[in-house]
Order: sequence, then structure tokens, then C-alpha cells
Amino acid sequence: MYVVEEFPKLPWWRRIGILVLAVATAVTVVLTLLYPPGGVKRTRPPPPPDAARCIGGNNTECVGGMAGVIVLQPPPAASAAARAAATRP
Repeated sequence: MYVVEEFPKLPWWRRIGILVLAVATAVTVVLTLLYPPGGVKRTRPPPPPDAARCIGGNNTECVGGMAGVIVLQPPPAASAAARAAATRP
């Protein structure tokens, strides 16, 4: 049959070194995700020069103004006779 030999135990200094490398790698990955290196700072593009501004209470047809919304009426409720017929045994 096959003889399986056990791996020799690592010395304490090598175990501590592996632990330190694992922690340093984890910290590096987390910091790289939080603060990506060499990224370009994103800024909002300026609005087009011909866009109307909302000045002095003007709410419509300007950048940042209010938009009109069309709302449909809710469907009519079921009639009382239909409700009564549905509850009869």
C-alpha cells in the first residue's frame, strides 16, 4: 500500500510571516477598493450655454424646473350589487 507522510511543521517565524503577509494583502485590497489609485476626478459637466435658468420663481421651461405630469383617474369601484352577489353563499 501507499505510505502517506505528514508534512513537517512550519517554524513559528514562518507561520508569523505568512500571517503578516495575509493581513497586509487584505488591507491592501480593501484600501485599493476604497481609494482607487490614479483615478480621474469626475466633475459635473457644465450646462449648455443656451439653457434657460430658473430665476426668481420661474418654475417651468428651465433647467431644474418642474415638469407637468398627466395622472389617470383610478378605475371605478365595484358596484354594491356585484359585491353583494360575491359574498352570498
